[in-house]
Amino acid sequence: MRIQVKDFMSSPVITATGENSVQEIRTFMKEKGIHAIPIVSYSKDTTPVEMIIRGIVTATDINKEVHNNAIVEHVMTSSSVHVVHINSSAQAAAKMMLRHKVHHIVAMHEGKIEGMVSSLDFVKLVAEHSLE
Repeated sequence: MRIQVKDFMSSPVITATGENSVQEIRTFMKEKGIHAIPIVSYSKDTTPVEMIIRGIVTATDINKEVHNNAIVEHVMTSSSVHVVHINSSAQAAAKMMLRHKVHHIVAMHEGKIEGMVSSLDFVKLVAEHSLE
């Protein structure tokens, strides 16, 4: 049985913009029990409007000594947002995360964020499936 990203990704995904405050992000993460949020913007010059992933903010980013009123754009990671298609294999997603040494990747389909895959999602996957 080939396990695909869509079979174990976390969904739905909460997104934010670079203008959100660190405090807002801390609140989202605490309320939803999540550890990463994609930071997006929307093109104003294309029809239909296109979503652009600008970065990702993680619990590590916001738990640094950062003022609550700081905007997320100043603390997010913008250079290492990795994206996988929802039909990609679990193995391909795992290899991507290992290769880039990241704990979260964004799962997309037809230009839309459909889910997130985290290290914890892989732990859950292993716990739920027999590896024998």
